[in-house]
Amino acid sequence: MARNSRPIPDALPPMSFERTVPRRYVHRQSVSEVFLTDCVPLPGPDRFVVAAQWPRLHGFYRARGGCYDTLLLAETLRQTAIYLGHTRYRVPLPNRFVMQHLQVSAVPDALEVGDAAADVIVEVAVSGHAYRGGALSSFRVDLRFRIGGREVGTATGDAAVFPPAAYSRARWGERGPRPVGAPWFPDPVRPGLVGHLDDAHVVLGPQVAGNEWELRVDTAHPVLFDHPCDHVPGMLILEALRQGARARLGLPDARLESLDATFHRFAELDERTTIRLDVVDDDASSVRGSILQSGVAVVRGTAALAATVPTVVNACPRV
Repeated sequence: MARNSRPIPDALPPMSFERTVPRRYVHRQSVSEVFLTDCVPLPGPDRFVVAAQWPRLHGFYRARGGCYDTLLLAETLRQTAIYLGHTRYRVPLPNRFVMQHLQVSAVPDALEVGDAAADVIVEVAVSGHAYRGGALSSFRVDLRFRIGGREVGTATGDAAVFPPAAYSRARWGERGPRPVGAPWFPDPVRPGLVGHLDDAHVVLGPQVAGNEWELRVDTAHPVLFDHPCDHVPGMLILEALRQGARARLGLPDARLESLDATFHRFAELDERTTIRLDVVDDDASSVRGSILQSGVAVVRGTAALAATVPTVVNACPRV
C-alpha cells in the first residue's frame, strides 16, 4: 500500500455485485467491458473498498492454465482510478485521465478460475493529491486485490487529470490538434509466438532485430480501442510488453507475474513504433525495455513471466 498509509482493516463492509457502475465513470463505451460493481468508503480519509467482477471467459483477457489474466488487475486499476476521480474527488466527466506510471504484481497461482465469475474485493488507498485552481490535477492509487478472502495481487498507479483545454495543450501544444493519419498496422507475428490463437489479438509486428519488434496498432480492436483514442492506449502498451516478453524469452504460454511501466509522452497512432526488450541479467524470466518512436523512448517498462510454464520454444525466432 502507499508509503506511510494506515493499514486497511480486514473487516470489510459487504459489497454488491448485482450490476456494474455507470460506464461513463470508467470511460468505457461497452457495458461488457465495465468490471466495477460497487464502491464503499472506509473510516478515515482516502480509503475505499471497490467491488469488481471478472468473467470466466473474456474475449481478450483470456484465462490461461485455469487462471485469470494478470492484465485484468491493470484494467481494474485503470477503472478504479477514473471512477474514484469522478465520484469521490469531483473531477468533471469531460476531464481526461493520463496514467504516468503503473505497476502490477500478481500471485498467478492464486488467480484460479472457479465455477462462477470472480467476485473481486479491491482495497484502495488514495494519496499524493495535487490540485490546480482547486481542481484535482494528479493523484496516486494503491490497490490490493482479494478473491474469496485470498490476496491475489497488488497494483499502483499515478495519474494526471486534465480539463479539456489543458489536455489539448499537453497533447498537441499551442497549435492545437493535428490531423491523425492512418494507424501503423503492419502484419502480425505468428500468434503462437505470443500466446494467442488469432491474428486480431497480436500487437507485435515484424521483428526488426534480435530484441526489437514493430508495434501493431489496430484501432478496430474492440477491447484495446473500446472507444476512440487520439494516441496509443496504455493498455495496448502493457499488452505489447507482455507479448514482447513472451517472444523475447521464447515462453509463449507463460503467465504474466508482474509489470511496471512509466509513460514519458504520448505514443502517436500514425508513427512507426517499435518495442525493444533485453533480458534482465539475473532473471531469465524477466525483460526490461522501451517503446520507441523516432528513436525516442515514449514508455519504459519491465515484465516478469511466471517461472513455470507448459511450453518452451527457442527464443527470438525470426518470422
